Amino acid sequence: MALLLLGATPVRADFDLHVQLAETDPGDGGTLAVEQQLFLKVDYRSDIPLVFQYSAYLHGEKLEADFYSGHPQLQSAGEHAALGWIGFSSPTSIDELRVEILNAKRQKIGEISKPFNFLWKNAAAVTGERPKAGWVSRLERYEDRQRSNIVDPFEQRRRALDAFLFGLDFVSIPLYVLLQVYTLWLFRGRWRDLAAVPLVSLVPLVLASLVGFGMELRYWVIFILRGTPFVLVYLIVVWLAYRRMLKMERDRDGAAGN
Repeated sequence: MALLLLGATPVRADFDLHVQLAETDPGDGGTLAVEQQLFLKVDYRSDIPLVFQYSAYLHGEKLEADFYSGHPQLQSAGEHAALGWIGFSSPTSIDELRVEILNAKRQKIGEISKPFNFLWKNAAAVTGERPKAGWVSRLERYEDRQRSNIVDPFEQRRRALDAFLFGLDFVSIPLYVLLQVYTLWLFRGRWRDLAAVPLVSLVPLVLASLVGFGMELRYWVIFILRGTPFVLVYLIVVWLAYRRMLKMERDRDGAAGN
């Protein structure tokens, strides 16, 4: 058993593991302009590969509005340093940093925290990247080499799933439009009402994407794209039920005629 140490609360693990939030750029009590990144250096010793996820808190509450951070990267086993960063796109103050420790399967195995007072504020005439500490540039180069040398099965599966879902969305859109137009033209009465059900959800989403309601257009587009395969499946089921109904009516009329 080894102790995972930072601050007052140790976390125990069933393997050799030691993690410490060693440095930040800028330091405690500093400020940055919104959209600028606070860099974090995590020193660790571990028998297994690790992934670190970073978050910020204020008065014990996790801050998620306008928060962004670097994509979690698999870190090799051994004794190394990892680079992370967080930022906010609106004025925000924090009083605590936390680092979640995950294994290669993205299962949480521990967490460290550190009191850390910091402020992101609006600043006029801030352009380009700010100067970075020397250790940030060194770790950026190290992380680039890590990405090319480490095989991450979890990320490979995630990318494959994302590619599949994107292809499914891409194919579903024209098929849905064609089937929607066809069923509205072909069906009558209650069957047309059933065929029009997807429009009840998709039309408001399209209109909302034009207005925005404070959400970026790309998020509305994602909602629409991800919903298209489901409404396509629904329309296919309705169309198959309609065809079955027609077949049953023809069989019944044929039997009556005989």
